[in-house]
Amino acid sequence: MSWKLNVNARELIVLLVMCLLWGFHFIVIKVAVAELPPIFYAALRMTLVAVIMAAFLRWRSGHMIRVLAAALCLGAFNYALMFTGLKYATASAAAIAMELYVPFATILAMIFLGDQLGWRRGLGIAIAFAGVAVIALGENGNGGPGAHVGLGVGLVAAGAFTEAVGAIFVKKSDVFRPHELLAWFSLVGAIALWGLTALLESEQEAAFAASDKPLIIGAILYSALAASIFGHTAYYWLIQRLPITLVAPSALLTTLIAVFFGVVLLGDPFGLRFIIGGLMTLAGVGFVLLRSATKPDIKAPVSEPVGAP
Repeated sequence: MSWKLNVNARELIVLLVMCLLWGFHFIVIKVAVAELPPIFYAALRMTLVAVIMAAFLRWRSGHMIRVLAAALCLGAFNYALMFTGLKYATASAAAIAMELYVPFATILAMIFLGDQLGWRRGLGIAIAFAGVAVIALGENGNGGPGAHVGLGVGLVAAGAFTEAVGAIFVKKSDVFRPHELLAWFSLVGAIALWGLTALLESEQEAAFAASDKPLIIGAILYSALAASIFGHTAYYWLIQRLPITLVAPSALLTTLIAVFFGVVLLGDPFGLRFIIGGLMTLAGVGFVLLRSATKPDIKAPVSEPVGAP
C-alpha cells in the first residue's frame, strides 16, 4: 500500500497539520513551564478544554468507573508528570521519551488484554527503552535553570506509562465517542490537576503575576485549542478513514518535528549521544507500531493518539 493510493490531499494535509501542531506543542509547553509551575499550567489548560467540551459530557451507567479511571490517567497524572518533566529536560529529549507510550501500551496489552508479544515486537521494545536510556544518561542540556535531563526524561517516561494505563481503560470503554471521552478527560483532569498543584506546588499566583501574560495566554490557547481539541479530533477523524498502518506511525513524525523545533528554536543539544538514542527509540517504536498494525490478532491500544502532549 502506498500513500498515493490510500491518502487523498485533504487527509494528508490534516495529518501533517496535526503532527506539526503536536510537535510544536512540546516547544510551547517548555516555554510555558519556564514561566509557571508545570502542574498549574496543566490545570489552566485542562480547565479551558473542560469548559469548551462540557456540552459533550454524557453519563453512561455501568461504564463510568473505567472512564473516570482513564480520565485520571489521560487527563491528569500524565500531564502532571509530563509537564514537570519538561521543566527539567529539553523539549527534544521529552519528545523522544514520550514515544515509550507504545512499548508500555504493548506490554500492558499483553498482561491485561491477552495480547501475544512475539520476539520481534519484544526486540523493538528493548531497542526503544535502550534508546531512551542512552539519552537519559547523557549530560545535562539546555533544559533551563536547574535542568537535569535524566530526571526530566524519567518523569516524561512515567507520564507515557500513565497514558498507556489509561489506554487500557479506554480500550474497554468503547460505548463512548471520542469527543465524549475528551470531555470527561478534561473535566476530571482539571479537577485533579487543581488538587495536585495545590498539594505539590507553591506561589502559583505570584508566578502568574510575574509571567509574560501574552505568552502564557497564547500558550494556554494553543494547548487547549490546537493540541487538545483540534489534534485529538483530527486524529480520530483520520483513524476512521485511513488504515492504522498509516496513521499510528504519525507519532514518529510528531517527534521529529518536536526535535527539529527544539534544536532550531530552543538550542537543544543535538550531539552524537542524542542522535544515537533518538534513532534507537524511533526505530524500536516504529517497528512495534508496524507489527501491531499489520497483525489483526494484536489488541495493543496503539490507535490512541500516541506521543501527543
